[in-house]
Amino acid sequence: MQICRLYKNNLEKALELVWRVFEQCSKADYEEMGVRTFEHFIRRESMEESMDSGEMVFFGAYESNRLVGVVAMRSGFHVSLLFVEKAYQRRGVAWRLLRRAVAYCVEQNVKLRHITVNASPNGVPAYLAMGFYPMSEEQKKDGMRFTPMRLDLEGR
Repeated sequence: MQICRLYKNNLEKALELVWRVFEQCSKADYEEMGVRTFEHFIRRESMEESMDSGEMVFFGAYESNRLVGVVAMRSGFHVSLLFVEKAYQRRGVAWRLLRRAVAYCVEQNVKLRHITVNASPNGVPAYLAMGFYPMSEEQKKDGMRFTPMRLDLEGR
């Protein structure tokens, strides 16, 4: 498995993967407004703008030249997207993606001490397994349910 940074020429495939996995694994946890909010969030134009401004950086996991997972970090410390093809889940792909993304963020900011995520209900167990802990109870905003979580980097 190869983990590498993704650029705009890879963005369409990355966002297709994100939407496909969202539909398979997370969509049922959201009301219609939440689904629309998420769909709007992952619009290619907005993601390209975020990449151009440096606000968002993407990494992809490739197995035999096939994109099987995507992570996007926002503002150098927040996991905005972490999606892995269903057939590759529970095989360490998300952890490898996260490790690469965190390493990049630490390269950019050596004082970085934690990473955050707003985990979907479906994602909470995976984030717990990767060492994140909840910062508060589940919340709902714009129809999307999430649990704010944090991973401390000290001692890692």
